[in-house]
Amino acid sequence: MLTINHEKPTTVDIIELAGILNADTSPRLEALLEPLANSDNSQILFHIPELTYISSAGIGCFIGVIKRIREKNGDIRFSGMAPKVKRVFKLLDMDDFFKFFDTKEQGIDSYNP
Repeated sequence: MLTINHEKPTTVDIIELAGILNADTSPRLEALLEPLANSDNSQILFHIPELTYISSAGIGCFIGVIKRIREKNGDIRFSGMAPKVKRVFKLLDMDDFFKFFDTKEQGIDSYNP
């Protein structure tokens, strides 16, 4: 089960994920990310302290759109990631590909020059 909450209180889209992100649940996240990937300057912060598990298919959601987002001067960043989830990013050598922050506030502030 995956819970997705999306809000945009400022110029940053904040997406909170809770539960499990795997091949069964990733299509819901992909459906949310597609329109954001087609927008200019999408600034997306995934705040995910409640994400308990992520598979390679889950990480594939981010990989599938990051090139288009970055080509349009946007980015995907993460905050509040549990150590178990961050370990998967590290094992797949994604820890240098994305930016990670301890708190939601730090993640939001990272978009402000």
